[in-house]
Amino acid sequence: LSRSDRMAKYNELLRIEDRSAQAGENLEFQGKIR
Repeated sequence: LSRSDRMAKYNELLRIEDRSAQAGENLEFQGKIR
């Protein structure tokens, strides 16, 4: 893999982690409302 390919993969992983972290926070938030 070239350097830019690795960076693209890394950024993709970060975005996926961000989304799942946000989803987790949303679930936690909804749990507090109920």
